[in-house]
Parts: sequence; C-alpha cells; structure tokens
Amino acid sequence: MSTQSVTTIVLCLTPAFLCFGAMARADDADLVVSAPTKAPYVIKGSTAAELRSQMNQLGPFSAKENRRFDAKTDSKPFANFTFGGKKGKSCKFKTVKVTVTTQFTVPQWTPPAGADPALVSKWTAYLAKVQTHEDGHQQLSIDAGKDLLAKLKALPEATSCPALLESAKKVQQQAQATLDANHEKYDTSTKHGETQGAKFP
Repeated sequence: MSTQSVTTIVLCLTPAFLCFGAMARADDADLVVSAPTKAPYVIKGSTAAELRSQMNQLGPFSAKENRRFDAKTDSKPFANFTFGGKKGKSCKFKTVKVTVTTQFTVPQWTPPAGADPALVSKWTAYLAKVQTHEDGHQQLSIDAGKDLLAKLKALPEATSCPALLESAKKVQQQAQATLDANHEKYDTSTKHGETQGAKFP
C-alpha cells in the first residue's frame, strides 16, 4: 500500500492583503484548522485481489513519481495578513491569521451481497491504518504552519512594504522546503504507511 501527500504553501498578493499559504494548530486564536474533507474514489470487487487491482488502476496519480497511490492528502493552507506603515519610511504586519484546509483522497468499497466477512473485516482495518498514515501528513502540515505563523509574526518592521513582503517570501520558501523534506522523510520511514499497517491485502 502506498500513500502520497501534497502540501503547498501558496503566496498571493493583493493591493491591501497578502495571502500566504501555511498550516497551523488550532490552539492559537490566529490559527484555524478546518475539518478535513474526504474525496473517495469508488472501487469494486469481491476478493482481495480484485480490490488491490482496482486501487492500482484508480488510485490518485502522482506525476512527480509517475505512479498511483492508494490514498493522498492535499493540504491547502492560507495565511492572510494586513500591513501598513508610513509611506516610504516603514511597514509592518498589523494582523496575521492562518487557515488550514485538508482533503483526503481514499478508496471507497461497498461490500457486495454475500461478501466474505473476513475480507470486510480486513478492509475495515486497512482503511483505519490508511487514515492513521494520512493523519500523520496532516499533522506535519499543522506543525509547520504553527512554526511559519510564529516566524511571520516575528518579522520586524521593514523600511518599506515591498521589503517586508520580500522577507515574508523568504520565510515561505524556507518553510516549504522544510515541509517537503519532512513529508518525504515520513513516507520513507513508514514506507508510505506500510510500517503503520496500511498494506492490502
């Protein structure tokens, strides 16, 4: 069984606001973690081999690795902040808030009439292990967001708003690189969830 995580820190600029992708923990008033959603893909079969074949054919595809996975985590976090100061002299952030959204792509199987109870039990246990692995990816993103938010709030006043935004961009780039590396390490250490029991059949 293999799972994939896609977590992007997004940077977007408007005249008065900067949207800055991030991930955060909900123990801070400026951190909002939305309830995860699921995007199931339907598979059919009455044997373990048939279910395995369906996941191999229909699971989420990773262009980066040129292969399909059984499941995937997409995190789409955003930080919104306002800034201002004395024109041409100084600029600082006035407010910073981070919202984290997560979507899990997982297989969905409805046991057909007369399905082997042992297969149903095995499938249920497998899905639980898949979720455990995907939850781990989400937690990495949340932890990274908490750190990113703290670093954004700690940025000192700059001589201009463009300079402040450039500093924020560098923080974002460092955060993205670290987060990507952490997701990769997590998948390597767990063999994409296999060491956590997310293996089928």
